[in-house]
Amino acid sequence: MKKNLKFIVLLIIGIVALYISTKYYNDFNRSKTIKACIIGKAELDSKKNEADKLSKEQIRKFCEDQIK
Repeated sequence: MKKNLKFIVLLIIGIVALYISTKYYNDFNRSKTIKACIIGKAELDSKKNEADKLSKEQIRKFCEDQIK
């Protein structure tokens, strides 16, 4: 009985820790992904003609729409 109680408490603590970590790192991962998209899109966009290039705000909006 005592072994089972320790296991159940450890399992509950683990589940709570995983839940908290996913809430904390979710926004961090999303912001890193958006930044990487912006850098990549700007790099690809720099090879286009001057008339076809997007502004910084357009690139940011495009990446945010694609990621979310």
